[in-house]
Amino acid sequence: MTAIVASVVTAILSLLIHAVLAPLDGLLSAFAAAGAVHDLTGAPWAQNLIAGSQAVAGAVLAMRTAWEALMLATARTEGAPTDPGALLKRVVLTAAAIAAGPALAVQAMRAGNLLADAVAHAGLGPGLADLPGNLWTMAATVEADQPWVPLLLLGGGFILILCFIQSVVRTVEMTLAAILAPVMALGFLSGGGTADVWLREVVVLAASQAVQLLLLYLAAALLVLPAGPAGLALGPFYFLGACWVAWRSPQMLRQFAYHSGAGSAIGSVAGSAATAALTRLLTKLPL
Repeated sequence: MTAIVASVVTAILSLLIHAVLAPLDGLLSAFAAAGAVHDLTGAPWAQNLIAGSQAVAGAVLAMRTAWEALMLATARTEGAPTDPGALLKRVVLTAAAIAAGPALAVQAMRAGNLLADAVAHAGLGPGLADLPGNLWTMAATVEADQPWVPLLLLGGGFILILCFIQSVVRTVEMTLAAILAPVMALGFLSGGGTADVWLREVVVLAASQAVQLLLLYLAAALLVLPAGPAGLALGPFYFLGACWVAWRSPQMLRQFAYHSGAGSAIGSVAGSAATAALTRLLTKLPL
């Protein structure tokens, strides 16, 4: 008789847990869809701004190239050592970045959205066989006279709203990055500079949504199934902590990108690829 009652209780709890997990999965998917970075660069006003930015950057590139070529010619006439090849490489790389910078920002948006969608649809997967006993333990541990539990959950919900606002702001930031890409690409003429800053920002903005969803996934898992008996009582605290880290994650990613030299590494790879393409093109020219 006891076994029958236990099996019935377990079945009921499993149904309840499925009812809890399904909305959590749905909320993660909804956050991924609503907070996705949208491509606004196809709008006429955005296309006009991008074209204007490319025109300004092209004019600056032409003037800068003419000035540096004049300096090289002057230095050569005076017998000083010169390296026209280095100037040619920097000019080609800058021109390619001016032309392809907005498209690169768009591709970064799409890649970030795909990664965030993959995280959102990974599934909680907590192991339903262990949940009924843990749910009973949580009910026995978290007493009714602990008023901070609903307050913690309310605080976590407020932070989730802030995270959603951050995701909406990222659409504007990525659109601005696409518009300013040609002007920022002029940094390649000086060996990096503003171009490296632009690359770092685009990488951070593209990865922020996926990282925030991963942390929200962790927050949901800690709320539904914290680790260990003590964790069951601390589940709301863990949930609030994970939500706080999710809100802070873009700043953490930016600090990592600026201190790890990620932008410089990407710029170096792009420069090497452009140089290799230029070399192949020159070798095919008839002499």
